[in-house]
Amino acid sequence: MSSSAWAGDTAEGLIARGQFSEALPILEAARDAASTAGRHDREVAAVLNNLGTVYDELGRLRDAQSMYERSLALRHDLDEAETRDVARTVNNLGTVYMKLRLFTKAEESLDRAAALEEKLSGGDDLSVTRVWINLGMLYQAEQRWDDAERILRKTLELREITLGPSHRDVAIALNNLGVLLQSRKRFEEAQPLVERALHIWESTIGSAHPWVAAAANNLGVLYVALGRPADAEASFKKALSIAAAVLPAHHPHLASYMSSYAKLLRQLGRKDEARRLEDSAAASRERYRRDNMIGYTVEARQIRR
Repeated sequence: MSSSAWAGDTAEGLIARGQFSEALPILEAARDAASTAGRHDREVAAVLNNLGTVYDELGRLRDAQSMYERSLALRHDLDEAETRDVARTVNNLGTVYMKLRLFTKAEESLDRAAALEEKLSGGDDLSVTRVWINLGMLYQAEQRWDDAERILRKTLELREITLGPSHRDVAIALNNLGVLLQSRKRFEEAQPLVERALHIWESTIGSAHPWVAAAANNLGVLYVALGRPADAEASFKKALSIAAAVLPAHHPHLASYMSSYAKLLRQLGRKDEARRLEDSAAASRERYRRDNMIGYTVEARQIRR
C-alpha cells in the first residue's frame, strides 16, 4: 500500500485546510494500524508527527508531546538523525514545550531545529524561517522583545522576497510581528500588519480556518486599543464564529477570544453579556488545564477508561 493510500495525503490536506478534527480519526487509525502490524518505518514516523500536529492544534499538548517524541525516537532507530523531517519534528516539539512553559527545553529544541535546517539548506534559508517564527514567539514569551522583533522582521523580509507579498506563510510572519508590536503598545504599527495577514489568509486558505480566527481576534484587540469599538466588536464576533465552528469547545484559543470580547463588552457597559462570556472562558480554561496536566497523555486516557 502506498503512503498516500495508507494515511498521509488525505490527513495532510485536512491539516493544511485547518480541519484538524477531521484529520484526527484518520491519523489515529493509521497509528493504531501500524502498531497492530508491528510497523516501524518512515511512514509511521510521519504519521506520528502529523498526529502530534493535530493534537497540538486541538489543544492536547501532552498528547502532541508524546507523538513528537515517539516520531523522533523512531527516526533515531532508522538512523535518520539529520534529515529535514527530523528538523521539522524537533521544531514542532519545541513549540509544544513553549506552550507548556518549559522554556529551557523549548529553546534547546528550537536551536537544534534551526541548526539542522541551516545545515541542510545549502544556503537557502527559507526552510529555517519556520523555526525563526517559533523562536520569535519564545523570545516574546520570555520578554526578550528586541530579539523577538529582530528575528520576526528577518523572517518577514526573507519570506516576502522568496515567496512574494501575498503568500500564506508571509501572513504568518505579518501576524506574529503584529502581535509582538501590539504587546509593546505600538498599535499603529501593528494594525496594518495584522490587517494584511487577515486579508492574505482569507484569500489563500479561506475564511473558515483557525488562522483567520486568530488574526480577527488580534485585530479586535488592536481596534480596542485604537479606540474603534464597533470595528473591534465585529472582529471579535468573526473570531468567535470561526473558532466555535472549527475548534473543540475547550480549546484555549476559543477561551482567549471570549475573554477579549468580554473585556470590550464591559467597557461598553454590557455587563451581563460580558459575564456569560467570562464564565464560559473560565470553565474552558479549567478543562484545558486539567487535560494538559503532567502525565495526562493518550496512554493515561486509555488506562483511565
